[in-house]
Amino acid sequence: MGVVLSKSLFIKQALLTLVLAIVLSLVSSLIQFIDGVHDQKLHIDKDFDELLAVVEKPLSEAVFRLDIGFAQQQIDSLLLNAAIAHVEVRDESGAVFVQATTTDDDYSVSSEWAEYFLPEIQGYKRQLRLETPEFQAGYLLVLPEKRFLLDTIFKEHLSILIYNLFKDVLLASLISLVFYFLVTNPLKRLTETLSTAGHKEELPLPKSFLRRHKSDELGHLHSTFSQLWNKLNTALSDLERSDSHTKAMIEHAADGILLLDENNKITLVNTAAEVMLKVKGESLQSSSLESLHAASSWGAFYKILNSLKVDSPQTVETLYQIQSAELPVEIRLAKYNIQDKIETLMLIRDVSDRKETEAHIHHLAYYDAVTNLPNRQYLADKLAETLQSQQHGQSYSAVVFMDLDRFKTINDSLGHNVGDQLLCCVASQLASLIEENIVFARMGGDEFAFLLTNLGSDKARVEKAIKGFSESIMYACQQVKKAGRHEVHITASLGATLFDESGYSAEVILKQADTALYRAKEYGRNTFALYKAEMQAVSDARLEMEKALHHATEFKLFELYYQPQTNDKDELIGAEALIRWKDDTKGFIPPDQFIPVAEEIGLIVEIGHWVLNEALSQVATWLKEGKWQPSWRMSINVSPIQFQQAGFLPMLKEQLEKHKVPARCVDLEITENMLLNDLSSCLDKMNAIKSLGVYLSIDDFGTGYSSLKYLKSLPIDRLKIDQSFVRDLLTDKSDEAIVHAVIAMAKALNINVLAEGVETLLHYDRLREINCFYYQGYYFGHPLPPNEFIAAFVHGSATLKPSL
Repeated sequence: MGVVLSKSLFIKQALLTLVLAIVLSLVSSLIQFIDGVHDQKLHIDKDFDELLAVVEKPLSEAVFRLDIGFAQQQIDSLLLNAAIAHVEVRDESGAVFVQATTTDDDYSVSSEWAEYFLPEIQGYKRQLRLETPEFQAGYLLVLPEKRFLLDTIFKEHLSILIYNLFKDVLLASLISLVFYFLVTNPLKRLTETLSTAGHKEELPLPKSFLRRHKSDELGHLHSTFSQLWNKLNTALSDLERSDSHTKAMIEHAADGILLLDENNKITLVNTAAEVMLKVKGESLQSSSLESLHAASSWGAFYKILNSLKVDSPQTVETLYQIQSAELPVEIRLAKYNIQDKIETLMLIRDVSDRKETEAHIHHLAYYDAVTNLPNRQYLADKLAETLQSQQHGQSYSAVVFMDLDRFKTINDSLGHNVGDQLLCCVASQLASLIEENIVFARMGGDEFAFLLTNLGSDKARVEKAIKGFSESIMYACQQVKKAGRHEVHITASLGATLFDESGYSAEVILKQADTALYRAKEYGRNTFALYKAEMQAVSDARLEMEKALHHATEFKLFELYYQPQTNDKDELIGAEALIRWKDDTKGFIPPDQFIPVAEEIGLIVEIGHWVLNEALSQVATWLKEGKWQPSWRMSINVSPIQFQQAGFLPMLKEQLEKHKVPARCVDLEITENMLLNDLSSCLDKMNAIKSLGVYLSIDDFGTGYSSLKYLKSLPIDRLKIDQSFVRDLLTDKSDEAIVHAVIAMAKALNINVLAEGVETLLHYDRLREINCFYYQGYYFGHPLPPNEFIAAFVHGSATLKPSL
C-alpha cells in the first residue's frame, strides 16, 4: 500500500516534532534572554557606580575651584563610554555647572524597545562633596544610552539563540528518524500486510518484525490485529453460513414467502410461493401484489397492509386468484425496519384443506350424520338468532316437535339399519314440505323439530296455520315408507309452541314444545297438541318431583314398610318390603308416582341398592332378636333397570355377606316385562341368583307379555297374581278365568302362586276354593313400619289374625 505524503504519519510526526523543538528552543532562549537582561541590569548598575566613583572627587574639586575647563574635560571623558548618553554637573544651587551629550548614533533597536526592556534604568545621580575642606559641591547626573545597552544584550544572546535552535532542530530530526524506524516503518509494513491478506488467511509478517517487536506495543498491536482478524474471519464465516442457512430456509420453506419493499413491490419469491401461485418468481417480481388477489378480497387486504405498523405482526385470511380458481390463503404479515428501509414479509399458507376440514367439522357439529338434516345444536342456534332479532308483538314464530310412533319396535324388530333407512326416508319426504322460513332438524333418535319464523301477528290465524302444517306432516308420515326391502307404516305425534318476543329463552321454548309433544302422546299418538299454560304446571310438577326425589335419595329420606304374607292356615310365611316416601310438604307419595320417575332419571339403581341393604339389615336384626323365623321370606322388589346392571349380582353377594342373612330368607321379585329385552342374559343371571340360594318370584303376573315359552325355562319359585285380577275376582268372569288359568299353569309347572290385593273374606274364601294357598293384602294387614309390623304380626301368636 502506497503512503500518501500529506497523510503520512511519519511526516506528521516529523513536522510536529520540529515545530515543538523550535518552539521549545525559542521559549528557552526567551527565558535566557529575560534572565540575561536582569543580570545585565545588575552589571550596568555596578559599572556606573564604579565609573561615578572615579570622577566624583575630580569633579568636586573642579566645582570647588570653579574650574569649568577641567570639569568639562572630565565629563567629556565619560562620553567616551558608548553606554553614556548625557552627563551634567550642577552646583549646590542646582545650576548647571558643565554638561555634555553624546552624538546620536544608529542602533539596531529603537528607543521604544529600549524603554520596554530596560524601564528601571533611568539615570544615575551622585552627590559631589569635599571632605577637606568640607564642601557640598552639588551633584553629578549621568543618563545611560539604553539602545546601546539593549543592543549589546541582543547581540550577546543572539548567538545563544542560534545555538539552541540548531541543537533542538537537530535533536528533533534524530527523534523523527528514530520514530520512523521504530514505529512508522513497522506500522507501514503491518498495514501493507493487512491490506494484502485474504479472507480466512493468517496475517503474514517477516520474522524480523516478530523478532524485533514481539514484546512491545507493535507486537501487542499485531497480536490484537491477529485476534480481531480471526474473529472477523469467524464472524464472516458465521455470516456466510447464516446467509446460506437463511436462503436455504426461505427456499425450502413449506409456506410461500414474498418480500415487499416500502412501495409494496415484490422483491423476493421462494419456490413454495411459485408452486402455490403457479407463477415464476421473475413474473411475480414484475407484477403487482393486487394481481394475485381475487377482486372481492383485495380492498380489505390492502387496507390491512397499509395500516400495518412496524414490529406489529398480523395474521389475515384472504383469497388469491390462481388461474381460474380462488385459493383461500392465510398470510402472516410482518413489517420491520432494516438500515432505514421498511420491508414487509408475507408468509403465505394454503388453507384450502383446513377450510374443507372446518366445513366438514361444521357439518358434523351442526348436521345429523344419518339424515343429513340440521341437528339439535343448529336448531338451537337458529332459535337463539330468531329470539335476538324478533321484536315483541310484530310476528309469531313456532317450534314444532315430532316423534315417530312405534319407531323403537320397528328398530328392534327389523334392525337399526332399516331404522336408519326409515329415518332418511321420512327426512327426504318431509323436506319437500319445508319452505324458506322453516328449519327442519333431527333432534336425535326418532325425534324431529321444525322452526317456523315470521308467521304473522294474528295469533288465531298462526295457530290454525301451525295445526294445518302439523296435519300435513302427520299425513306425509302415514304414507307407506320404503326401508330397504320392507314397506313400513308409521305415524307421528307432534307438539308445538308459539312465541312472539325475545323475552323467552331457547331452552324454555324447546321445553314447551317437548311438553306439548309429551301431551300429544298421552292423547293416544298420531295426533297434535299445541302448548298451553296448564301443560307447564304438569311439567313443573314433574320437575319438582325429580328435584325432590334427588334430595330424598341423597339424604336417604325413604322408609321401608313391611306387609305380611300368609298361607291358607293363617300362618305368617314372610313379608314384602315396600318403600315409602314422606315429603315434608306433600306428605306420603305413593310408589307408583315416584318409582317410574326414578327409573326415567336414573335414580332407581341407587334407590334399589338402598332398599336391598335396608331390608337385609332389618332381617338380620330380627333374626338376632328371634323375631324372624329362618323359614320366612323377605320379598324385595327389583327394578328391571337395576336387575340388568352388570354389577347387580356382585352387589347382591356383597349384601348377603355383609348382613350375614341366609339366602333362603330372601325372595327377589322381578317383573315379566323385563324378560322381553334379553331373555338369554336374564336367564343366566337368574340361574346365578338361584345358585346362591335366593328365591325368585315374578311380580304382577298377567299384566305383561305372559308367555309359556319363557315361563317353563325360568328358575322361578313363585308367581304373584296382580291385584287388578284379584280385586274383580268375584264380579268379573274374565278375571276369574285368568286367575284359574294362572293357578292351573303354575301347578303344572310346580310353581307356587301368591295372590296380591286380597282385601275381604270373600276374596280369601274364593281363592282357597280355586286352590290358591298364599296371600297378601289389606285383609291380612296393611304395610307397617318395622316395630309396628313385629308388634302386630309376630308377637303373641303363631297364626296371623286377619284384620276385619
